[in-house]
Amino acid sequence: MQKKGRFTAEWIQKLKQGISLIDVASENIELRKTGARYMGRCPFHGDRSPSFSVNKDFFYCFGCKETGDVIKFVMQLHGLSFEEACEDLAEKAKIPIPESAYSLSSAEEQALYQKRIRVQKGARLNHFASLQFFHQNLVQGAGSPLFQEARDYLKKRGISDKIIQNFQVGVVGSQADGLVQYLTKAKAPLELAREYGLIRPSQKQAGDYDFFRERVIFPLIDVRGRVCGFGGRILPSCNNRPDQKLPKYLNSSESELFHKSNFLYGLFQAKRSIREEEVVIVVEGYFDVISLHQAGIENVVATCGTSLTEEHLKILTRLAKKIIVFFDHDQAGINATVKAMELGLKNGLMLYGIPFESTLDPDEFLLLSPAENLIKLKAWINEPFPLLDHLVEQELKASEADVEKRSTTVKQITEWLQHYTDPVGRALRVDQLIQKWRIPPSALGALATSLRPAQPQGRPGLPQGNPSMPRTSVTPQQGLRRKPIGAHDRNLLHFLAKFNDFGSLFVEARKQLPEKDTLSVMFDDTEVQAWVQKMSEDPNGFTLLKLAPENLVNEAISQELRSVIMEGLLQESVPGEEESLKTLLKRGIHKSWARYSQRLKAQMAIADASQDMEKFKELSEQFLDLQRKLKDFEDSYVSGKSNDPAQN
Repeated sequence: MQKKGRFTAEWIQKLKQGISLIDVASENIELRKTGARYMGRCPFHGDRSPSFSVNKDFFYCFGCKETGDVIKFVMQLHGLSFEEACEDLAEKAKIPIPESAYSLSSAEEQALYQKRIRVQKGARLNHFASLQFFHQNLVQGAGSPLFQEARDYLKKRGISDKIIQNFQVGVVGSQADGLVQYLTKAKAPLELAREYGLIRPSQKQAGDYDFFRERVIFPLIDVRGRVCGFGGRILPSCNNRPDQKLPKYLNSSESELFHKSNFLYGLFQAKRSIREEEVVIVVEGYFDVISLHQAGIENVVATCGTSLTEEHLKILTRLAKKIIVFFDHDQAGINATVKAMELGLKNGLMLYGIPFESTLDPDEFLLLSPAENLIKLKAWINEPFPLLDHLVEQELKASEADVEKRSTTVKQITEWLQHYTDPVGRALRVDQLIQKWRIPPSALGALATSLRPAQPQGRPGLPQGNPSMPRTSVTPQQGLRRKPIGAHDRNLLHFLAKFNDFGSLFVEARKQLPEKDTLSVMFDDTEVQAWVQKMSEDPNGFTLLKLAPENLVNEAISQELRSVIMEGLLQESVPGEEESLKTLLKRGIHKSWARYSQRLKAQMAIADASQDMEKFKELSEQFLDLQRKLKDFEDSYVSGKSNDPAQN
């Protein structure tokens, strides 16, 4: 039984038949019906006009050329592995994953299977608690004065009902076990609620207590839409008790579902805007994210009580070309910004900043003077500066009058530049240090004498070089291409992709080719010929092209060839196109016989050289007869008559 990873080909086909790509895509982008397909703005690049085409089986973007089926769509959209995407879709479609997907032959496989089941249940439990308890307390809750206090508090901070709904913001009252009672009544698994930190065993009395009580609740929703955990901000009236000092913020503890090092708050709501803008803004707090969203700046995320990490960068560089760090302008925020910049350089990325110097948090800055400060903020975001350049200038200006401080500064700048992997950008900055800031070349060491790029020290998988340049995935086949696919091959491929509609014409054309030739000889491009030949040799090739194009249109061929084939699969029929195909096929047949003529000519030369006059005469007669037929065939282009060079 054929398998792809842990799943059989039969199960994968069942999954794709059980869930509509159109439905999955429309949950993430706005689609409009255009003929037999749907069009929308591509979620994989900054698409300004609808170029993303979807039908029930596969998608194709006429802009960035991404293509694939429903599994590939979910993989690309959420940055998942093939198996993770299958699991997500299976859960959505309520298609059980067979136990055979896990061999269960070892303790490791058994643990993996149990972990997956537990994580799914944990996400559903968190989602239930988020919407049915926390969020309902805020939007409809009565009986606790803290519910109204939370509503007033959010209103005072300028948060609208729409944003509250979008981010599923909630609240927990002062009752010690309100959630415990609610989950018990709903027959939810309390053991799982303890494991994921919703409730905790009480040390003072029997039973459990609510971990997040007396707080505004921010559900931590990952890029896949799962509620992984929660963040809670203490309500103002509960923060000034003389008997106890509570932490201002609480987050869910680390679990199989929630990892602070790779979680970004607001990414679920921001991912579409980030792709469109190709820019992401990283802030520190929950209120910073939702306040910027409220102001119309939606390409923003926040770290959850931790510094920016390599995992964060890996996630963000899949979505954006430029990362802007917008931390608070207190000392802790400034230190975090420098650390982020250093981490970016070590991973081959130039991070950006904006000239924000207010002592207020971003959300407080906007609330102070919404209209005026929003204009300022948008202008800053539209013209960010490289953090490296800003910090270099800042440090050098601050050390102008102090030789010892200057020495320390130059050492620090040298260390930063050694991590910078763009050789051109690094050379320009070294030159600026020497020319503008009069730093002696000897003080810069190897930087001043060698421009060889440093090896990146980050994790594999992060893009290297200048992040402002488009990132493309180049396969070996792409590297071998010397020129674009020609118009004849492109147009004929479009028809071949719709073999289900035009197969009879191709079959008839095949009969008119020289005896040993196949359809591949009707194309000029060598890569196209190889692909058509391989597909033709498979008895199910043309059926697969229609039902499961991803099996044939994959990374084994160049991006350009994939694009041409997918364009053909998605093109709608137009009146008169059969005549266009007949003309293309006629040209292909003619070229095939012309090549056959050249082969005869070569064989004649061999016979002549070997003095085999009988063979030479036989070949000469065939050659002359073929030349006459080719002339008749060429004339048929004008007359429109059907001439077959293979027929007398």
